[in-house]
Amino acid sequence: SGYRIPPYYDSMIAKLIVWAPTREEAIERMKRALQEMIISGKGVHTTIPFHLRLLEHEKFRAGQFDTRFLEKEKFL
Repeated sequence: SGYRIPPYYDSMIAKLIVWAPTREEAIERMKRALQEMIISGKGVHTTIPFHLRLLEHEKFRAGQFDTRFLEKEKFL
C-alpha cells in the first residue's frame, strides 16, 4: 500500500497465483482475485481486463489452447 511505481518500472509489478482442486474452481478464484486487485496511479495500465476476457473464453476454460491461441482465436 502506498508504493510509488518509478517511471521506469518493470512491466511486471505484481504476480498473482491461485490454486483450487479443479480447473473450473481455479479459474473462478482467479477471476475474483483479478476483480478485487487494485492497482492505481497516473499512467499505470494493467492487463487485468485482458486476463478477465481470457478466463471467460470457452476454449481456454476447457483447456483447449496452445502457444498460438491468441493468434488463432483472433483474441487481441
